[in-house]
Amino acid sequence: MNKLLGNMTLEAVSQLITTLISYLSYFVVLICATLLVLKGDFSAGNFFVAIGMIDQLSYPLISLAEIIRRLVAIKPSCLAMEKFIEEGNIKGRGRPLTGLARDIRYRGVSFAYPNEKPVLNNLNFLAKKGGRYLIKGPSGCGKTTAVNLLLRYYDATAGCVEVDGAPITDYCDTYGCITVVRQEAVLFHDSLRNNLTMYRDIPDERLVETLKALGLGKFAEKGALDAVVAENGANLSGGEKKRVCLARALLRDTDVLILDEPLANLDEATAGKIEDLLLSVEGKLLLVVSHQFTEEKLPSFDGVLDLSKA
Repeated sequence: MNKLLGNMTLEAVSQLITTLISYLSYFVVLICATLLVLKGDFSAGNFFVAIGMIDQLSYPLISLAEIIRRLVAIKPSCLAMEKFIEEGNIKGRGRPLTGLARDIRYRGVSFAYPNEKPVLNNLNFLAKKGGRYLIKGPSGCGKTTAVNLLLRYYDATAGCVEVDGAPITDYCDTYGCITVVRQEAVLFHDSLRNNLTMYRDIPDERLVETLKALGLGKFAEKGALDAVVAENGANLSGGEKKRVCLARALLRDTDVLILDEPLANLDEATAGKIEDLLLSVEGKLLLVVSHQFTEEKLPSFDGVLDLSKA
């Protein structure tokens, strides 16, 4: 947003300067041509030719100013991109994380975004394979940040995130081990089958079985699998979109499943059903990030991390 604001400011300033130069050139040419006409050195035809030349002068100035503005505006983005690529190459050294054998541990983890106060401070947390864990707390307390450290979007400022006793920095990526379902349900304009499989070869029988297990029985048949889902799931209800995304995540079948605010923007009844579905997931390390999970159901988790008390 800061880069966009800077670019818009630069565009406004450059347009103002080029407009002023254009008008100034217009008046200069007009005055000079008028003086030449009064002195008898210019005919009326020459006068209008000179006035017509003003546009020929203005267009190159305006075009040149626009090109310079774009070059100046793109430079910070290009430098930031080069830095991002270089950091990616550094992080890319190591082996991919393809599975979880025992546990994930946050050992004295602290993190702060550049020039900001720490979001996490000396966080210690253990999540064992096959367990269900809830990360709760108010907005801004670092719930999603804790997940992003596990995904290697950022590296901890202090401390270490460990997977099976090895630092997460030993791995070049975690995609093969972890599936994430974000707060916003991401669905695209294509068949329900392709939204579920992401173009992988998965038998229809498995799709039907997963849909039924998640209470989406009306979609658990070939005709429904071929039906088109509108962009962003516009032809589905909020609860249906959440369940389709959860089905897609389960079909990836990774050892770790993370759900980031899965109850957001749902009515109470639908949220309760989604809670029950999440608690029915077995055979994975389940990390649920939520600030609104029903208190009565918290004992169903193997552990609850309350970051408001961290």
